[in-house]
Formats: sequence, C-alpha cells, structure tokens
Amino acid sequence: MSKLSIAPIKNFFLDLLFPVRCLICLKSSPPTEGQEDYVCSSCLEKVKFKVEPECTFCSSRSLNGQTCPFCRQDHYLDFLWAAADYEEPIVKKALWAFKYRFIKDLQMPLANLLEDYLRRKKIDKLLENYHQQILLVPIPLHQRRFNWRSYNQSQLLAQSLAKKFNLKMENNVLLRLKHKTPQAELKDKRERTRNSKNIFACPRSDLVQGKVVILVDDISTTGSTLDEAARILKKSGAEKVIGLVVAKG
Repeated sequence: MSKLSIAPIKNFFLDLLFPVRCLICLKSSPPTEGQEDYVCSSCLEKVKFKVEPECTFCSSRSLNGQTCPFCRQDHYLDFLWAAADYEEPIVKKALWAFKYRFIKDLQMPLANLLEDYLRRKKIDKLLENYHQQILLVPIPLHQRRFNWRSYNQSQLLAQSLAKKFNLKMENNVLLRLKHKTPQAELKDKRERTRNSKNIFACPRSDLVQGKVVILVDDISTTGSTLDEAARILKKSGAEKVIGLVVAKG
C-alpha cells in the first residue's frame, strides 16, 4: 500500500483518538475545508468587530481607518483596517496560539474573520472593482524567526485572502533585514518605534510601481512596523499603502 493511501487512514484514526477541539469552547468538530477547526464557527460568530475606525497613530476617530491629517505629516501608512480589538478574548486567544503554540491551521478561521470584516464594511466591493491595482504583501519575518516558527503567519493570512478575493499576493516584495526584539516584548511606544526603524528593504520595486499595497499582518499595536514597511514601499513606487490586521492592540 502506498504512502498516499495510508495517510487518510492514519488521519482518520488520529482524529478518533485525539479529536481537535475548539480553543474557545473545547468542543470537537469535523475539519472544514481540509483544515482542523481550532475555532468553531459558533465561537467565531461571537467575535465583536471593531466598530469605530480610528487613526493608527493617535487613535482619533477617522473615516474608514484613514490616518488623520495631523499624523499624515509624519507617517506613511494611509489606512489601517483592523477587524477587532486585541482584547477581544476569542481573537486574543486564537492569535496567541497561532504565533506561539504553532497551530498553523488557525490560518483558516482567522482569514474567515478578516473576510467577514471586509464584507461587513463593504470593502469587498472595492477589492473586486480594483483588484488589478491591488497587491497583497505580508509583513515578512526574519529568517531566524521563520526557522523558529516554521511559517510566517502573515503570509498564511495573505494567501487565504488572495484566494477569497481573487487578488494578487507577492511574498518577495519586502525583505526583513534585521533580527530584533519582537514588538510584543516591548512595552514603550518609543522603543517600538526605534525597534522598527530600517528593518525592511524592497528588492522588487518593479512589482509595487503605481500599486495600492495592502500590508497583511496579525496584530498592530503602535503601527510602527506597518508604517516602516509603508515608508519603504512608497519609496519604491507604491501609490498607497493600507494595513490590514486581525486585531489592533
């Protein structure tokens, strides 16, 4: 019997012996779309989406998450679209497990959450109408960080969204040059800003010329990482840069 025919049988018995349970309600459920359901649809529906869009940098109310006129003078990111607040319990638990418990299959429920958010905000129509001008770019990991986790969670989210909205995704537009302390480990806003300076390069500026780039990441706290990436992308010819994240801290 070949390995290909053995694999489904092996997975069947593993599911029987060690059923995957939702991280939130701990109920087991059958896999959907070929991936394990680590956050069931019932729990996903309970997530409260971010209601009031705000400026990334000063948190003042703004139209569709646009960077306010005052902050625009010193920053490069044009918009931030954040599906939820990081303190939303379901989102916080799922994102932590996605990054630190190495549960790669959380890609699907978190991408579904982003899709639902974009459709509720009617942003899906904009993506459909201007899909040829839009480029999805995941925030890259340094190679050392990638080796530790074995995947880039932002890349997985971007890949799912590219399929859902028929958008082009490029993984080699941005390169992370320096391995620095993860932003989550820094509490001070000024430290986070300094920590994100000059960490990116754009080796493929030809791919971003005149494009609206949507930067995909899991979490944004101060916006420093997204803003530094936006600076490099605009320097390389991008027309606009929008951040898209699961949660804003």
